[in-house]
Amino acid sequence: MTQGNAAIVRRAYEAVDARDVDELKAITTPDLVLRASPAIDGKVHHGPEGIGEIFEAISERWQEFHVQALEFYEAGNRVLVLGTILTKGKNEDGIASTAGQVWTLEDGKVVAVEAYLDSESAIRAAGLTRLLT
Repeated sequence: MTQGNAAIVRRAYEAVDARDVDELKAITTPDLVLRASPAIDGKVHHGPEGIGEIFEAISERWQEFHVQALEFYEAGNRVLVLGTILTKGKNEDGIASTAGQVWTLEDGKVVAVEAYLDSESAIRAAGLTRLLT
């Protein structure tokens, strides 16, 4: 593997911002599991088609949708990402919240992503409770 897991996850965030589905497919495995937060649809999505489903769910629900990744922590084959989520709904509703995602990688590819609407849940899921003290 020529780059660290955090660098791969950063590439994924850049691809999400650009809505670059091809890049996301290039850095994920065919059996990818995406556990979306309630801000998207709260569902579990699978494989490359799951990436498209996530983008579709976002566009159906939100006029604006931004996840800002602020901190990256590597923990073995996982990367914890802490940041914020800001949304604006089509009816002017929205969310402004801390957020966290836990990315699991194998052999330089993303195999799973779990998204949370709060940092503490993501920290616990990543097994990095030392960050809570």
